[in-house]
Amino acid sequence: MNLKDLAGLRILVFPRRRIIEVDLALRKIFGSWTSDPVEVDGEVLALKYHGYSDASKRIRGEYQIISMLTGLFWEVEHSAIYKPAPQLRRVARSISMQQRSKEVFDVLKAFEDEFESLIHLNPPPS
Repeated sequence: MNLKDLAGLRILVFPRRRIIEVDLALRKIFGSWTSDPVEVDGEVLALKYHGYSDASKRIRGEYQIISMLTGLFWEVEHSAIYKPAPQLRRVARSISMQQRSKEVFDVLKAFEDEFESLIHLNPPPS
């Protein structure tokens, strides 16, 4: 079997700019793992890596680093659209539903962008 993610971990971060901080820390531990970012319309939504840990050379693991808001939406979207139950397959194939999902991602990104811009403009009092 050549499954990339028999053992997996999704790391949710907020705000989104912390993805880089977490990525740098984990690359020190899992530097040999293969990068396989998740992209939608040319934009990276999540950093994803797979490989073998020191604990096992038989089970390949995967970890993803993603913004918390997008990751939580993925929990819903994964069951309903990405890997739907048989009775939901027509929902997954729906062009209008795919468009709504894209709109959700866009709005969540806009929310995070605005939040990050405001916390950088107004640093906490010392």
